[in-house]
Amino acid sequence: MVCLVKLDILESAEELKEILSRQTELKLKQKVQALYWLKIGAVDTIEYISILLGCHRTTVSRWFSTYRRFGIEGLLNKKKIVGRPRKISPILENKLRVELQAVESFNSYNEVQKWLKSVCDIDLPYSTVHRYVYYCLKAKL
Repeated sequence: MVCLVKLDILESAEELKEILSRQTELKLKQKVQALYWLKIGAVDTIEYISILLGCHRTTVSRWFSTYRRFGIEGLLNKKKIVGRPRKISPILENKLRVELQAVESFNSYNEVQKWLKSVCDIDLPYSTVHRYVYYCLKAKL
């Protein structure tokens, strides 16, 4: 089924071309490129745009929906990806590094686990402590 795009693009073709030349990330370039093609009349369907850009048609449709709601600024706005906060803060990590470098440091990962519990009141499983100390801090006990 062919779906013609009905989108009122506020920017001129020259403005879109200028915005396109300033983009450094591929996804942002693709978004502006799709708008530019629509503005100059080179394409008229979401399916054709998705084929030319190598994206899925729902992705292109979502871009246009974002443009309708928020304009070009909203379309080019990069979202910050927020994850779960770390159990071991950078300050605690530095304390742990100092303790690991001490001459009489820990003899086992169980001791590190107990130290975290007593000093910082952080209860982590053995496997997490091992993975963090061995792979992240590069310390061998």
